[in-house]
Amino acid sequence: MMNLRQSDESRARRRMSIKRSIVFILVAVLFASVCFTTAPNAAPPEGEEIGKIGQIRTANGASLRSQPTRRSSRLSLLRICFPVEILAKVVGQEVDGVNTWYYVKAGTLEGYVHSTLVMLPMVPPPKVDPDFEAYMTDQGFPESYKPNLRSLHYKYPNWVFKAQHIKDVDSPKSNRKPLIFQKALDAESKPGINMVFRSSLLSHRSYESSDYYYWNDYKGSEMNAWKIYDAGGWMGASREIIAYSLDPRNFLNEQQIFQFELLSYNKEVHTVEPVQMAIAGTFMDKEIDEETGEETGEVKRVTFTDHRDDTTRTLTYPEIFIEAAEITNVNPFFLVQRCLMEVSRDGSNSVFGKVEGYENYYNFYNIGATAGGSPIANGLKYARYGRTGSGPTADEQERYWLPWNNQWRAIIGGAFWIGSGYINKGQDTQYSQKFNIDGDSLTTTYGHQYMGNVYAPCYEAARVYGMYEKEGLLNMPFVFKIPVLAELPEAPSPYPTSNESLSNWLKSVSISAGTLTPAFNPEIYSYSVTVDATVNEITISGEPFHEKCTVNNTGIHPLNEGENTIVLEAVSERGTKRQYTIVVNKTDQIPTVINPTVNDSYVTREGLLLNACPEAGRNQAGKIRAALDIPERMTVTIKDAMGNVATDETLLGTGATIEWFEGSASSPSATLTLVIYGDTSGDGFINSDDLTEILEQMYKGVDFPSAVLKAMDTTRDGFINSDDLTDVLVHMYKGQPIDQQ
Repeated sequence: MMNLRQSDESRARRRMSIKRSIVFILVAVLFASVCFTTAPNAAPPEGEEIGKIGQIRTANGASLRSQPTRRSSRLSLLRICFPVEILAKVVGQEVDGVNTWYYVKAGTLEGYVHSTLVMLPMVPPPKVDPDFEAYMTDQGFPESYKPNLRSLHYKYPNWVFKAQHIKDVDSPKSNRKPLIFQKALDAESKPGINMVFRSSLLSHRSYESSDYYYWNDYKGSEMNAWKIYDAGGWMGASREIIAYSLDPRNFLNEQQIFQFELLSYNKEVHTVEPVQMAIAGTFMDKEIDEETGEETGEVKRVTFTDHRDDTTRTLTYPEIFIEAAEITNVNPFFLVQRCLMEVSRDGSNSVFGKVEGYENYYNFYNIGATAGGSPIANGLKYARYGRTGSGPTADEQERYWLPWNNQWRAIIGGAFWIGSGYINKGQDTQYSQKFNIDGDSLTTTYGHQYMGNVYAPCYEAARVYGMYEKEGLLNMPFVFKIPVLAELPEAPSPYPTSNESLSNWLKSVSISAGTLTPAFNPEIYSYSVTVDATVNEITISGEPFHEKCTVNNTGIHPLNEGENTIVLEAVSERGTKRQYTIVVNKTDQIPTVINPTVNDSYVTREGLLLNACPEAGRNQAGKIRAALDIPERMTVTIKDAMGNVATDETLLGTGATIEWFEGSASSPSATLTLVIYGDTSGDGFINSDDLTEILEQMYKGVDFPSAVLKAMDTTRDGFINSDDLTDVLVHMYKGQPIDQQ
């Protein structure tokens, strides 16, 4: 029964394969030509040996190439923070003035990455700094934090590291306990909180039942296998990538530490001079001669009316950003970075006050610049009219200084808008805006998280670091607020690099004797089977949903009297195991053997039931049951070709079964299999589906179950050929019945 069911399903898939194959081929060719070219690992090069573990440093990722040149084939795209083992440094194609490349091992691949795209590991300081050691101890940094903090302090002595000891919101408010890392991970791993890209590695995607639909991942096809959370294609993040992203120790390098940069104002370190350096060379730096378009050399100044007292004032842009920090408590470096990220170093129409209809209105952070026909116009509409579109509300005028009708008011009002939502509520780092885990937060712990993207702090840190590096500002006295959690793993949570599937659900289980109880379900893991004393062995097989899942312990199992426990192991491509336990109970009963008989012109021959002519409705289950000879103490079960129990109204087709059971026995005493000549698909009708299967057998040699092969041989000459095909065609188009006896 189970084997026949599997065969029917596989035949249905074959019928669809002809239509799907062309589409799949076209998609595969397009994907290969657009995305990347696969190639074997590059040959190990001759060059300077390195032997260190680095990380991809660019927000846009890095191409792993077969040779040290941009023209060579791309083996893979490595995302930011992906760890690579740097095996050697070689000379290759010059890119942006640099001709050095690294030969690296990334997961199972080896190839070349341009050296500027890789962050090298921290260099230990040559000697211990007693004062800094005392400072780290006073801050309460764990020992596992200290090696990288020592290296950062050695390279950037002006940087300030402050420990934020995370508290457990479930402990008494008057005496908060430290938050345990695993508890934070459990909370952040709940469905819908953290997301990854649709193109992310399989080890970055969640295989939890709420995120992953194993029944749609047939033969490794990812189509519809994961829940998509929005139109952008975001999927649930795996516990492994969440653990990596949540563990602060993974980001104590000179780039990624910027996800801990304090975004609130610190007047001791946030002075006007570093802001001037950050603004140098941008649209806010020097005055421009309107006739020549050239810089005049004069520092750009803004004259405006201060609405608080109606005085006229003149300030430089650095002075405005410092004043914004003083008034709103937001880090001026962060405000400058956010401004330049939104409107670019050259500025956009959002900041020049010249857009028709919005003259002398400004929006330095593109607040309200929602997507649409003109995001800039949308942002300026917000700057002038607020969220209602008809004029700022009294609350907006007070809280955000709307309307933003001069540069000073726009920069400070926008800083109010940014600061009030997160920074001034205690979520004052990129990390804490993503992972709001502190029980002392002014917002809902584990909620009020700015973004779903689990990679977001890494991307933001890379962008901020890149800006500071380009402007030569890395020696500024940055303040970093670094989370400290309790009971951290001994080693930092690793970055998952596998692209192998975790799918290990079985689609079906077949047994050669007895019946599974309960009926097989991929998410039920314990079954029982009862067989009689004549059954000395049982054959068990299992079919997984995913083609790269293997099934252990299938095959023939000898049986002893009593209970026999057999455990099928479904092993995913990545090696995780799922167990299905089958307890086979062999009784001491010997079944009654009967020779099934039927009446009303039905014919039995060699275990087959014949003459169930569809045209006369003789393939209806109720009519067949009425014609059966059912001895006392026996029951009969009729199932369709798919193995479903039939009702009296069910129309049966080739492959349906009639089983006689004695008492409570689970193994039938006799079985007849229905054959309707011409009906090969098992649906009880003779049509084009049957023609297709006969042609597949004739010209492709496709194998079918024995009952189906019988149904194909309409002439009963022992061959399946054009004569049988003709019988089906004549029946379809001329209505001539096919002899069923």
